[in-house]
Amino acid sequence: MSWKHKKKYLSLIIGIGIFSQSCLMYSMSGSPLSTQVSTFMIEEFQSKVALGPTTLAQDFTQKLRDEMLQKTNLKEATYKEDIKFYGAITEFKYKSIAPRSNSAGEESSSRRQLSITVEVTYKNSYSKSFEFSKKKFTQTTDIDDTASIDTEEAGMVEEVFKKLTQDIFNASIANW
Repeated sequence: MSWKHKKKYLSLIIGIGIFSQSCLMYSMSGSPLSTQVSTFMIEEFQSKVALGPTTLAQDFTQKLRDEMLQKTNLKEATYKEDIKFYGAITEFKYKSIAPRSNSAGEESSSRRQLSITVEVTYKNSYSKSFEFSKKKFTQTTDIDDTASIDTEEAGMVEEVFKKLTQDIFNASIANW
């Protein structure tokens, strides 16, 4: 291999090394979670809604806890936590969407939408500027009008909770 080719090869290796190092240091959020943060706590969310499963608040709390355990290396704490989440489910409602005309020319609805809103407070002992208080997060899913809410509700709630916990994670830990 000639010196010219070795020089190009060496330049390429150095360039890849510099690029890789800069990528590893870059945070998608623009503000990574402080390296001092090692623990989190999620207080049991409250349910301020009349509708929905009786375990709605407990199920949401567990879903958020699972999100933190799966996507971070943080340990769950019962006191003296570095970051903390708490709040309430403030809305659980169904509404008809996607109107259509029936054979008589009258409008009817072909879909039903489940909407869930949670109000979340996020505390961070090391990065106060990223905290938020009573921030509302809303997500939805829908089903066909002919489907039974009794049989579909558990799956719908699960789908909405997955979206909500991702939103909360992105707004707090990922800081998106």
